[in-house]
Amino acid sequence: MATFGQVVYSVLDLLKERVDDAYYTEEHVIFLASKMRALLIDRKYRNSRNQTFSPMSDENLQQICIDLEPADDNGLLCNGNWLQSVQKIPSTIGDTEPKLSVVSDMIHTMVTFIPPQRMPYVGYNKWLRHIIYASKSDNDHLYLTSSNPQFMYLKQAKMSGVFSDPAEAAKMACEDENGNKCDLLEMKFPLEAALVPSCIEMVVQELVGSRYAPEDKNNDAKDGLGDAAVTNAKQQMPAESVASK
Repeated sequence: MATFGQVVYSVLDLLKERVDDAYYTEEHVIFLASKMRALLIDRKYRNSRNQTFSPMSDENLQQICIDLEPADDNGLLCNGNWLQSVQKIPSTIGDTEPKLSVVSDMIHTMVTFIPPQRMPYVGYNKWLRHIIYASKSDNDHLYLTSSNPQFMYLKQAKMSGVFSDPAEAAKMACEDENGNKCDLLEMKFPLEAALVPSCIEMVVQELVGSRYAPEDKNNDAKDGLGDAAVTNAKQQMPAESVASK
């Protein structure tokens, strides 16, 4: 896998060959690379018939660490103990479901991720009462519940997912054993190796094209250039990145 830095500097090197006087920030290149990554993943793995995603390479995943605290009782948390995430959870691409585990030596670490509508009704089956259930709420926080008496001592959970904004998700990356985190440019860019060259080329084409793009002179409160950029990116997408349905 390539790192964020390798993607950025590959883009900048190619731009130097095609545009002599161009200057682009690393942040802007990362922003565009993230957008093109999402397009490539969506195009390769989304089933056009039912709009669901097929299983994808683990190279597209990121792992984040989430701090947990007792949940505020809002009148709905009536069936057992609840924890909530301190941080908001980054959104995932499409309906891809994240994988969750808890950081603990005391209890079973597997977590069942379910839709929020089911959360009020779990935990009553005596054979399943010690399972930990989790769901992302409308306020983008993670909620967990279980009847396990050790459950409320949990302080942290780990989540792996195909996050829409990999740079934002990288801010929640887990620390190493010394409590340190890598710089963003040194982190792995979460895109399978076969799609990285296409992502780089799409970013380069987008930046080169933007230098010669016409002005949006229509006073109609619409971002005509933004719509054109997305359409252009989809048209530039290499055919080999599209999986057979």
